[in-house]
Amino acid sequence: MSLQNSKPRTAMLHYSAPPAIGGVEGVIQAHCQVFRQFDYPVAVITGQGEPSALVEGTDLHQIPELDTQHPKVLEMNAVLERGEIPDTFEPFTQQLTRTLGPILIVHNVFTKHFNLPLTAALFQLIESGVIRNCIAWCHDFTWTSPNSRSKVYAGYPWDLLRTYDPRMRYVTVSRERQQSLAQLF
Repeated sequence: MSLQNSKPRTAMLHYSAPPAIGGVEGVIQAHCQVFRQFDYPVAVITGQGEPSALVEGTDLHQIPELDTQHPKVLEMNAVLERGEIPDTFEPFTQQLTRTLGPILIVHNVFTKHFNLPLTAALFQLIESGVIRNCIAWCHDFTWTSPNSRSKVYAGYPWDLLRTYDPRMRYVTVSRERQQSLAQLF
């Protein structure tokens, strides 16, 4: 990648990246491949991952608190899944808000419950204008999933997972998912 590259830089955010194995991790890898094929600078921002497992020329920025298996996230999730908001939620959200910068493609974080402080931090960054060009890549939806619907409750922060924000562009993996997301909003 040339230092003089004037093409826009793209960053993708997810809880984990390769070598972690999963559907979203595979999509991130495919996105990086296409961006790099056309000489676009690309970075992955994640809680866990390895630079050697990514497409050559992809920058990796690790923020351990993005990982769904981070001890603080696991501790908060146990409380959130009972319908309660832990005292540590807002301070952790503010910590993430201070850590994150302009991000472009965000994978599943706006529609899944795995790290609600991260979801809240991203909404705050969009609201404040720090993030101005955001694509919400939406594979799965906690609110409509039979397996995870029982882990969310009416009210903040769970309602963020079904909140439409006109400042974002939403991308789904199929027409069926598009219709599900539209109904969710």
